[in-house]
Amino acid sequence: MAVLSKSYAKQYKYTVGSTIKISGKKYVVIGLVTSSAGSTSTSDVYVPLQLAQKLSGNTGKVNEIYVKAASANDIAKVKSEIKTALPKATVTTASDLANQVSGSLKSASQLASALGKWLAIAALVAAFAVACLLTVSAVSRRVREFGTLKALGWRSRRVVGQVMGESVVQGVAGGIIGVLIGIAGALAIAHFSPVLKATVGQTTVAGPGGQAPPGMAGGLGQAAQTVAVHLTAPVSLQLVALAVGLALAGGVLAGAFGGWRASRLRPADALRRVD
Repeated sequence: MAVLSKSYAKQYKYTVGSTIKISGKKYVVIGLVTSSAGSTSTSDVYVPLQLAQKLSGNTGKVNEIYVKAASANDIAKVKSEIKTALPKATVTTASDLANQVSGSLKSASQLASALGKWLAIAALVAAFAVACLLTVSAVSRRVREFGTLKALGWRSRRVVGQVMGESVVQGVAGGIIGVLIGIAGALAIAHFSPVLKATVGQTTVAGPGGQAPPGMAGGLGQAAQTVAVHLTAPVSLQLVALAVGLALAGGVLAGAFGGWRASRLRPADALRRVD
C-alpha cells in the first residue's frame, strides 16, 4: 500500500486504486495526501515505516517522531520526559517553531526598518543638498537684480528675507504637490497590486472508508485554509504632516544658504557684471 501527495498524483495521473512501482515492487494507491504550505516535511510517496526503513537500508531507525500530547498543559512535561529518555534527540514543540518563525520575522523586520531608515536619511540629505545648490545657483544668476536692490537702499537682511520667502513658498508648494503624487501612488498600488495568498492548515489524508492507512500517520478532515493578503500603501495625517514639514524645512535651509550668498554681494561688483 502507498499514499501519494495530490500534486504528485496529479502530475503523473495517479488516482486511488492505481498501482505504482517502487524498487520493482507494485504498490496500490489507497489514498491521497494534501500538505499545508507551512508543513516542515513533505514527500511524494508514503509507504509503511518498516518498508521505508528496509528500502533505505535503515532498518529499525527513524529520524523524526511526531508526539501528540493529550492537553496543551502537558507539552512542557512531555518535552522534558522525551529529553530524559532520548538525551541526544532534538525536541521541538509548536511553541518553539512559532518562536523561531517570530524571531526570524522580527530580525527581518528590524533589518528592513534599519535599512529603510538609513536610505530615507540619505535621500533626505541628498534632497536638501540639491535644494541648497539650486538656490545658490539661482541667486548667482540674479546678481544684477540683488545688486540693483542693494544700490537702491535694500539692506542685506531684506535681501535675505526675500530669498528665504521665495524658498519657503517653493518648499510648501513642492510639499503639497509631493503629497498629492504620493496619495495617487498609494491608491494605484492598492488598486493594481496583485493579491498574495497564504495557505495554512494541517495535513489531510483521504482514503477508502475515511481511515488512515496502517503504519501511516495522518490527520482526517483537517482541510487547509487559504488567506488572501492585499498589498496596500497606508497614508495617514501624520505622514502627510511630516512630508509637508520636511519640504518646509528644506525650503528654509535652501533659503538660508541662498540668502547668505545674496547678503555677500556688493552693489558695485554686481552692477559691473554684464551677464
